[in-house]
Amino acid sequence: MIIIFWICIILIIFVYCGYPIVLLLITKMSSSKSLQTFEALPRVTMLIAAYNEEEVIGKKLENCLNLDYPNDLFRVFIVSDGSTDSTDKIVSDFSLRHNNIKLISSSRIGKAQVINKAMKLIDSELVIFSDANTEYDKNAVKEIVKHFSDKKIGCVCGRLIYRNPGLIVSGKGENFYWRYETNLKILESKIGYVAGANGAIYAIRHKLFEPLPKETINDDFTISMDIVRRGFKCIYEERAFAFEDVAPTVIGEFQRHVRDGAGHYIALKHLLGLLNPFCGIRSFIYWSHRILRWLVPGILLLLFLINIILAGQDLYKYILFMQILFYVFALLGVLMVGHKKMPFVIYIPFYFCNLNLALFMGFLKAVSGKQNSMWERTERLVVD
Repeated sequence: MIIIFWICIILIIFVYCGYPIVLLLITKMSSSKSLQTFEALPRVTMLIAAYNEEEVIGKKLENCLNLDYPNDLFRVFIVSDGSTDSTDKIVSDFSLRHNNIKLISSSRIGKAQVINKAMKLIDSELVIFSDANTEYDKNAVKEIVKHFSDKKIGCVCGRLIYRNPGLIVSGKGENFYWRYETNLKILESKIGYVAGANGAIYAIRHKLFEPLPKETINDDFTISMDIVRRGFKCIYEERAFAFEDVAPTVIGEFQRHVRDGAGHYIALKHLLGLLNPFCGIRSFIYWSHRILRWLVPGILLLLFLINIILAGQDLYKYILFMQILFYVFALLGVLMVGHKKMPFVIYIPFYFCNLNLALFMGFLKAVSGKQNSMWERTERLVVD
């Protein structure tokens, strides 16, 4: 039992601290390669799956039209998943004025299925996936596309920056966590295998796309990691900026993490090949950044229960006290969610526990089959 206890502690430390250090050491030993250039820029299609996005779709299309990429080589496909608001009309009005914008209407079949439907209609070499509420920097597309001059690269992920106009507490935690994730992606990219793209801004070679299973939730993760599974590189371009607002409420942010968590567990069965250690560095990154991270909620629970049993010994009594104190700070964070400010010593435990509780609930939904693959419109904070 003591051995299991310390293995749990070592795994948690490795997931959040050890793994970044290992990545840093590997990148120090690897040599960087110069970037090749295209003889001619490739044709690109931006694909946006939308459901009832009337509040943001117009602004998104305006943003697309202002991107620095040749108009004759760039198209925007909006695939509407049975929207019941004005989304289709807004997109149709844009398509009448701009011949590189196209609306694909569908009955309500779910995001994975509308992506499958749209990909059959796209004939460009590259496809960029984005969200309806994501704002791109003017140079983002060029920054992403330039990497595909290397035939070994199958996927490129841009840099998503979260804005927190409402100054919600969970949003501050999200920003802190996202900066940590960004640094991991930068290190992984130097090795050549980022552990999953972000759906707000990433691109793939069209020919590498394989239809998504119907139950897919995290289409971005599944598409990008399937490309890695087949031996192509997935890299991160930190100069391809995109911006999104965090969910306007703590509950909204928590629900998003629960759904994402369920989606990751569901994706496991479609990416079994990456669990094979003979995949080398690809498998190591997948295990370290993803699999072990997804096991943390269970490891935390096991660690706490064993600690209670071992509490008769002085050392473990002290560790149990520290664990309880950590969770007390997390609970204090729950009581302070309505405040604009929360002390660092409280919101780090709060956000850590919030994230892992959402992951645990996502796991329960995934294994029970109660996670609906049909998506709902994400709650937005509208700022005038």
